Amino acid sequence: MLNRKGFTLGELLIVVAITGVLTVISLPVFNGQMEKSREAKDLTNVRNAYAEVLVAAMTEDTTAKYKGETMYKSGTYVASVKLSQQFDGWDTDITGMQVGGVQAGDYTHWQNRPKAGGTAKVYYKDYQVYINRGGEDYINAISASEFLTKDLLISILGSSYGFNVVNSNEPLSQKGGTYKFEEFAKANGVDLKQYGANTWQIYAKGDGQFLDQPVIYWSTVELNNTMDKQFIPIMGYRDGKYDVYRAEIITYNRGTAKEYTTIKNNFVKIGNTSSVATFEYENYYEALDIYNKLMLAYEANGTVTTDDLRIHGIK
Repeated sequence: MLNRKGFTLGELLIVVAITGVLTVISLPVFNGQMEKSREAKDLTNVRNAYAEVLVAAMTEDTTAKYKGETMYKSGTYVASVKLSQQFDGWDTDITGMQVGGVQAGDYTHWQNRPKAGGTAKVYYKDYQVYINRGGEDYINAISASEFLTKDLLISILGSSYGFNVVNSNEPLSQKGGTYKFEEFAKANGVDLKQYGANTWQIYAKGDGQFLDQPVIYWSTVELNNTMDKQFIPIMGYRDGKYDVYRAEIITYNRGTAKEYTTIKNNFVKIGNTSSVATFEYENYYEALDIYNKLMLAYEANGTVTTDDLRIHGIK
């Protein structure tokens, strides 16, 4: 008679444990390969967008579309590519990688790391192509061209707009400058939060007239109505140059249906011929480094002091 002996409970537990260990080991490898596959797909789509932007720019076709969206906007050709990757940054080794004439490591034209589920944008501006991966990017010369020009702001706000600035967080029910800007942004795919601007203030006018070179100040800090009199780090952009400073937070119309918390109106004087702000940084990454240092001070102390500015050489 055959002796039919099965597995003991201990042996089965060992098999289950080994299987579990192998699964734990293999899952990251599998996920990594899947992520590289998604990155490869995204790179292919970016290359396609690059080609279409370049063709449209070279043929001066202002009606050309990419994925149903007109590429020509205020002197810039731009195509947006929705990213499929599920993790920030790169799993793929991009050393030496090129998309058209743009090479990884060229931080002027190959901008920022990709963001999970984010949007990459390919630009053609002033006879050069730029690829913005939409990850760690903030508002710079390329992204600002989508909304920060005199002609655009006049068309958005109206030539009779009576205020100097447009503030984030102003209630849309007021149908003011913020409402008009948000309507434009929605219609044109402009999302300032995508660029890290959780709080912002656009200087459209100064000295009673529209600015030839408008200004935007922004911060990654999100505001609430308990932050009155705090100072947050702020970064500004104007005509290819950057400013880093601090801005006071204020709640307007407190206790009413029109209450909102934002950057204090006109916290710096901006005009066509004069300005309190210096915009001393020509290098985006130099300005961003100072901003990030002020953010560390803000996170530690809940405000930015004049001493914090002085420590980093800001007057």
